Order: sequence, then C-alpha cells, then structure tokens
Amino acid sequence: MGVDEKALDEIIARLEKEVASRPKDIGIRLQLALSYMKKARREDAIRELNTVIGQEKKSVEAHYYLGILYADSGDLDKAQEYFEKAVAIDRRHSPSHYFLGKIMALRGNMEGAIKETEKAVEAAPGNVMAHAQLGELYIARGRPSDAGAHWQKVLEIDPSNLHALHNLGALYTDAQRHEQALDFLTRAERLGSDNPGLFYNLGICYYASKQADKAAAALEKSVELEPANVVTLTILGEVYATSRDLVRAVETWEKALKLKPDSVFPMYNLGLALFQMGRKDEGSNLWEKCIQTDPSYVPAYRNLATASAMAGDIEGAIRRWEALAKVMPGSPEAPLAIGDLSFRSGDYAKAEAYASMLLEKLVPAQDPSALRELRASVELLYGSVLAARGKSREGVSHWVKAMEADANFALANSAFISRSIWPGLVDEAKSATRNEDQRKAVSLIGSLVKEDTRPPATQTGAEEVEQTKGGSSWLSRGKK
Repeated sequence: MGVDEKALDEIIARLEKEVASRPKDIGIRLQLALSYMKKARREDAIRELNTVIGQEKKSVEAHYYLGILYADSGDLDKAQEYFEKAVAIDRRHSPSHYFLGKIMALRGNMEGAIKETEKAVEAAPGNVMAHAQLGELYIARGRPSDAGAHWQKVLEIDPSNLHALHNLGALYTDAQRHEQALDFLTRAERLGSDNPGLFYNLGICYYASKQADKAAAALEKSVELEPANVVTLTILGEVYATSRDLVRAVETWEKALKLKPDSVFPMYNLGLALFQMGRKDEGSNLWEKCIQTDPSYVPAYRNLATASAMAGDIEGAIRRWEALAKVMPGSPEAPLAIGDLSFRSGDYAKAEAYASMLLEKLVPAQDPSALRELRASVELLYGSVLAARGKSREGVSHWVKAMEADANFALANSAFISRSIWPGLVDEAKSATRNEDQRKAVSLIGSLVKEDTRPPATQTGAEEVEQTKGGSSWLSRGKK
C-alpha cells in the first residue's frame, strides 16, 4: 500500500493525544491533519486544517493543504480559492503557484497557467515539478525551445528523471534531430523505462538513421507494451517493407486495420505492398477505399492514376488526375500530369491548353528558384506539343527555355521523354535548329528517346474541340 497502516494509526493516536493536551499547538495540529490525509480521512483533515486557520489566519500551510484536499476531490473552485489565499499570504509559495497553474490549464486558461507556473519556478528554482509542468505548457503553446530549456533544467536537478528524458527525446525526434534525440531516449532505456512512447521514438530515430534492425526491435517493443497502437503498427510495417520483408509488412498493416478499419495510412501502405507483390487489383481496391474513407487523401489518387497509366489506360489515368485536381485546385501537379498524358495519347489540343495555362501561372514575379524545375517541365511539354503539331521551330525554342530554367531538365523529365517523344519528332526538331543552344537542347532530349517509341494516333478535329472544351470548363472550376 506504500504506507505502513499500523504505524500510521499509531502516529495518529499519539498526535491526537498531543493535540488534546496542547490544543493551541499549530505545528502538532498540522502534523495530525497531514496524517489524516495519508490515511484518506478527508473530513478529519479538513476539520483540523480549518481549526489551524481559526487559530492562525495567515497559515500558508493550512490553506495550501486544504487546496490539495479539494483538488483531490475534484472541487477545483474551492481548491483554487485556497491556493489563491496561500499566495496572497506568501506570494513566493511555489507549491501553491504550481497547483494554480495546473488548475488553470485544466480550465483552458493556458496563459494564466504559464504565468502561475513561471511564478512557481521563480520562487523555487529547484522545484522539479514546476519546471516539468512549464515545459508541458510551453509545448502546448507552440514554444518547443522554451519547453526544452525547462526539461533540461529538470535533468540538471534530477539526472535520472524519466519524464524529462522522454519529453526531450520526443522533442528532438519531432524536430528531426535524431542524434540528439537518441542521447536522451537511450538514457531513459538504460534506466529501465517501459514507456511505449519511448520505444516508438527510438524506432523513429533509428529508422531515420538507417538502422532498420534497431528500428524494428524498438517498434516491436513498443507494440508489445501497447498492442493496439495503430500508428506504431503502421510505422513498424514501413520498417519491414523498406527492409524488403513485405510479408511481415502486410501482416502488420492487416493487424492495424483490424484494430482500426478506417485508418487510411495502413490501408494505403497495404495497398502499395500488395501492388508490388503482383496483387494489383487488391492494391487498387484498397486505394479506392482510402478515397472513400478520406476524399482528400492525395497519395491514393496518385497511385490509382499511375496504376491506370501502367496498365495502358491513359484515359483512365487522366480521369484520376482530374479528380485529384479538384482535391488540390491550386497545385500544378495534376494539370501537368494531365497535359503529359494528353500528349502521350495524341490529344495535342488538350495538352497545349494545360501547358499554356500552367505557363500563364508561372509569372516572373514568383520565386524562380522554387519554380525552375516546374517551369522546365512545362516548357518541355509545351515545346513537345508544338513540335508534334508541325511547329518544330517554335517547339525547339521552348525546349531551350526548359534548358535555361533547369540545366538538368531532360534527366529530370526522362520518364516523360522516354515514353512520349519519338525519334522522328527529334529529327524534325533537329532540322529546325538555328543555334548552339537549340542544338544542345535537342541533343539532350534525343539522348533519352527510345528507338521503338511511336507517335500516338492523334484524335480527330471534332474530338479535339470537345476535349479542349471539357478541359477549359474544368480549368475554370479550378480557378474558382
């Protein structure tokens, strides 16, 4: 029980006799009240403490312990009243400021909680609990560096404080400062911590440090301590997958989904693993379920679009990207993909419409360093469309612009070039060159073109008009 009940009863009996013989001895009466508190004789403790206050109105200790009793019983109003009376008597009473901070935090008054806890630390710099609480409050207010400073202070006072070691480890893990995080986390592990969060953070740090075996061991320990934690199971599955153990990865993600069937993260990962194992329909079905569960889950849209393209269903892939464009209307990713696929399918009007739209948005006022790769990709697409429509000279000029935006534009867009540009197009472009830059741009693209690539069967004029109209309508909605 943590308390020798028989010895405590003997102490209470002795103190009761002393109080009876010396009723005005405040010190003995306080000892009796504290003994009643240890014995969980709440009403007796309250009676004795009120008696002390009747004899000595400025007894900080009596007001403080009454605050503790009322806080323990859940009466926060009365608890706050007595703690406030204690600090009114002694403004440097650190324990009362500490508990006032705790009560204010429970009531959502975070600024008040911080002020009271800061007073507790100022009054007693060695108050470990106050430093720890202040760290928690600073984290809640988005002040991680301030929180870390107080948890470091806790460790200066108590080097084996597991709470501080856990929190500092988590703080540095979140900041992706994994080496520093490991210092605190491994110290806590050596001290015998069995906190599942500790082993989760250890797993994250080892994983980021490319120590897959240690990451798996730490995450397995975390799962052992907390078997129903879906987040830990999801990360553990990723560790298995990156270690090429897809079977264990699949088993782990299936376990996570049994615990939480609507969790999109293990659902998505399981789909990816099954797809890689050749069970493509099952993988695609899981990505469909991801979108049904969370219509804004971008990775599932991307993978379904990619799967359609891999299967040769270019129109299906375009439809997937169009759906994604509605989810993230301000992003150039989906429009660029639609333009690429439209070019690949021979719908040059639609490809040109998307490329033109993207070029209009890439205004010079925007940061060129952030946009250089995107600009290069769009210029490459636009130039390819023009070349395919018989405007080789104009097309080559846009290829040069792609090279000017990013010297490595061809390599960065090798997938598009190898799938979509055919040798004849490069030959026509080469004939249209007029200077060294143009010849260099064409040469870079030509070096990645596959000899067996053939031009697509272009759509008829009527189909082109319809597709362009549809594209314009969708783009209009995107702008809104």
